[in-house]
Amino acid sequence: MNPSHNARYLVLLGPTDAPRALLFSGEHRYLAEMIDDDGMMVDTLLKSSRVCPRPRNLKFDAVATVDPAHAAKDVRCYALG
Repeated sequence: MNPSHNARYLVLLGPTDAPRALLFSGEHRYLAEMIDDDGMMVDTLLKSSRVCPRPRNLKFDAVATVDPAHAAKDVRCYALG
């Protein structure tokens, strides 16, 4: 397995009751968006992660636009594993 394809960060965007969940590698590359209709997968990942500051070079501009005025509350970052 190629370690550069392993998710190391979970980023939640938007409201807490219905966030978008994005996965990033240890090199801060976007890997995928999780489609989680009932929230169970995100909840499972959150239980095994820790809150972390968003890395400055996390590249998700092509995936999602975040209003800078709301970025602090709209973007939550978690380190996985």
